Amino acid sequence: MKTTPLFSLLSITAILLLSSCTGPQKITKLVPEEEPQKWLYGQALVVDSVYGINYEIGFDRYEDGAYWFDFHITNRSNMPLLVDPSQFTCQAFDALMNPKTLEPVNAIDPEGKILQFDKGIASNENIARNRTGLVIMGIGASIVANAIIGTENPANDNIRYAVTDGIMSTAIAAGDEARFQAQNLNDLKEAWENGTIRKTTLETNFSMHGKVFFPGTPDASFLKLFIPVDDETLEFDYKQLQLAVK
Repeated sequence: MKTTPLFSLLSITAILLLSSCTGPQKITKLVPEEEPQKWLYGQALVVDSVYGINYEIGFDRYEDGAYWFDFHITNRSNMPLLVDPSQFTCQAFDALMNPKTLEPVNAIDPEGKILQFDKGIASNENIARNRTGLVIMGIGASIVANAIIGTENPANDNIRYAVTDGIMSTAIAAGDEARFQAQNLNDLKEAWENGTIRKTTLETNFSMHGKVFFPGTPDASFLKLFIPVDDETLEFDYKQLQLAVK
């Protein structure tokens, strides 16, 4: 049985947490409404299957406005299975089981996120290249500035160097920042590429595992996940808890 590479949880968590400056006032937890069939390192796994397709799902955390789930999918049928996380949906409910949204909302599409990162990386690389061009232009501008200031009076040296350094340092700093942002985006892109459930044709007797992200509804009381499998739909039910931070 072949599996995908293990998800770099520590990497993606560290990157995403950099965007948070203050700690949460409450911790959001999702608890299975039914007794978990399996446990994995403290994580409750809810299991269901149809047509020989087995899903094991565990809630990981609520972070950055999204529910993080671990999916373990095994194809024990006699046919290939198309796994498409963009077709997974969830719906939030209040305490009286009134839906919080008119329709279920789709999971976050990894391919769309990766495309966003590609665009951001390309944009920042262009900025970095443009800043390099500004450095070259800055050298020319500093030569002109030096000529204007003149070199006959030694007192003008400090002014001359200040003009040169100012043009150069501004351009270089902007280019370095763009490169740093591009590097961060590369890290995020790699995490999404290697650590999520992505659109895949899962052959017979093969399995895959990874993260699936759903848009969060922190004021909900219940959450249902809907996973289509051919003409059937698997449903996973959770109760949402808000735990105060002491």
